[in-house]
Amino acid sequence: MKRKQKKKLEGQILKMLNKSSSKVDFKEIGDRLNLSKKKDLKILKKKLRSLKERGKLFTSQNNYTLLNDPQIKTRIGYLEIVRSGTGFFITPEDEQDIKIPRKNLANALNNDLVMIQVINKNGKKNGKIIEIRKRDKKNYPAMIDKKNKITLKSGGRKVECILKDKKEYSRIKGKRFTIGLEKWDSKETKPTVVINEILGNIGDINAEIKNIIIDNKINNIFPKEVLKELTYINEKNENKVDREDYTKPLTFTIDPDNAKDFDDAISFKNLNDITFEIGVHIADVSSYVRPDTQLDKEARKRGTSVYLANKVIPMLPEKLSNEICSLEPKKNKRAFSIIFTIDKEGKILKERATKTTILSDYRFTYSEVQSIIENKKNTNTKNKKFEEPIRILNEISKKVRKKRQERGAIFFNKKEVGFMFNGEKIDGTFLKESKESHKLVEEFMLLTNIAVAEKLKRKAIFRIHDKPDKKKVENLFSVAESFGHKKLDQKKNLGKQINNLLLQVQENKESNIINLLALRSMSKAEYSTKNIGHHGLSLARYLHFTSPIRRYPDIICHRLLSSLLTKKEHPLKIEEMNKISFISTQKEKDATKAERQTSKLMQTVFMKDKLGKKFRGIISGVTERGIYVEMEKNFCEGFVEISRLQNDYFYYDIENHRLVGEITEKTYQLGDNLNVIVERVDIVQREIILDISN
Repeated sequence: MKRKQKKKLEGQILKMLNKSSSKVDFKEIGDRLNLSKKKDLKILKKKLRSLKERGKLFTSQNNYTLLNDPQIKTRIGYLEIVRSGTGFFITPEDEQDIKIPRKNLANALNNDLVMIQVINKNGKKNGKIIEIRKRDKKNYPAMIDKKNKITLKSGGRKVECILKDKKEYSRIKGKRFTIGLEKWDSKETKPTVVINEILGNIGDINAEIKNIIIDNKINNIFPKEVLKELTYINEKNENKVDREDYTKPLTFTIDPDNAKDFDDAISFKNLNDITFEIGVHIADVSSYVRPDTQLDKEARKRGTSVYLANKVIPMLPEKLSNEICSLEPKKNKRAFSIIFTIDKEGKILKERATKTTILSDYRFTYSEVQSIIENKKNTNTKNKKFEEPIRILNEISKKVRKKRQERGAIFFNKKEVGFMFNGEKIDGTFLKESKESHKLVEEFMLLTNIAVAEKLKRKAIFRIHDKPDKKKVENLFSVAESFGHKKLDQKKNLGKQINNLLLQVQENKESNIINLLALRSMSKAEYSTKNIGHHGLSLARYLHFTSPIRRYPDIICHRLLSSLLTKKEHPLKIEEMNKISFISTQKEKDATKAERQTSKLMQTVFMKDKLGKKFRGIISGVTERGIYVEMEKNFCEGFVEISRLQNDYFYYDIENHRLVGEITEKTYQLGDNLNVIVERVDIVQREIILDISN
């Protein structure tokens, strides 16, 4: 086949398929185009493969159909399989997910890139998977179940597998391991698999964490090409940038005790008795991580750093995140700064954005700043010069926070369990609480993100948050009413009502429950180029700018703001920004899931030597299966199966979040206190099984 003929071939294929009223197999395509030579048929196969990869057509059992065939409405996107086993088709372009019933999943697994056929039935959209474009993973966590069968769990789908080499059984018994799919035809019910890696003994903490990391597709190893590129980066290398020397003002960072990546600093300058110049300085990561480099591509893939209970998996290599970019004290560092002129009432008089060189004078922990705010005796004389500025900053942050509250922004107070480690051993647990020192930093970071959002206006990756689910909000207030709180008033500002409720319950037994229900009523915040505002913050426009070391959308917003300041059009097209928004949202979900799973794992590890011990707790969740109880002393959560609630038959009252006895009318309701005993701890399932104690 000549070169000109090759060029024409693609058009001929598309024209022929467009005229065809049904699917056409490979042989028929060859016949219709008068191609019979082996060489020509080989070229045809390549062209068909290329058209398929570019989304021009799809294949099914060696039959080809155009994507724009009106008889078959097809879409390409990602599959999410929820706990029930039902699938949902999601794409960056769709506002609403398309449901995929279990019978229509074929051999697809969670997060696979799939092609679906859209089926409209009785005014409802459902989908049917007709092709898997790309598997989410090559490496799947698996284990041998109680029936001695290898099972793969992917999202809410469990699949029984056939081991290719039966001799491998002896090697994997009692182990956590990963598998690869060797063969799984759509008509076959069970895939044939091979053993990829043995992670360790079932129940071993390191093996269980490895399992969580792999299951959530979190990459904890940087590719060689990224590390190689890293060797050429140092703090002196920089393209010509006009930087403002901002090394003189009093500047400091505030971070957790164990933090190593300091991506934000605050500077303070007293202009007069009532006016201050406050700078929020963010590590200028984009001056090191250039577009389309290996570093940039890897950061984009990861989307976010992942904070597990006992380790951090960074978005950027530690040489960047903990050293070069980190705003360490006593070192000149590159920053992207928003400089506010602000009065003591928290009113912003003016603001500006600029690239700077800063010098942090001191590295504070949250606990140190909290001591200064509480006027506790400070033994460190070096900190004396920071005390008054910190107290002023705190007073301003409280005024700014109050204004947000009046505007209708929602303030949650949900506490989470944290763990104290001695090496790999868990010494104890504690509640992670947001104190005034945390709120000080939070308010100035919010002001910075808002300022950048207003500057970028239309072209940005926004942080969006839709209005809450109406039914869930009504349910929240219904439960709150059962504790004696006010009814929901549909005519009043919803955000203010939720805030008032959360403030009312702060010191009450139902505080954690109400906060949890309020959180569940909210839509999930996500990244998008289509700005719909941020309901939770009560803002028309919002984005992330202040954490470029650990979030990729922040890097993009740095680049966009830099282009705006230099009056250069950023080359990043909206289609590409849509992809980045979608990937970053998905990666954030994966990270959150991994963090929760790790927390559950650590709770079981901590409780494994407490079998038979009694605890006082509060009912934190109610389902038709039983009740969840959060223990008061250690804040770990366990589960009481409904079968253990004796002397009655209990039914689930879904509206009031309670179990009710049919005979005795005894209730188990959210917020109730309960004495429990630790019956069983299952590290593998990450479950603490409790029983009622008298």
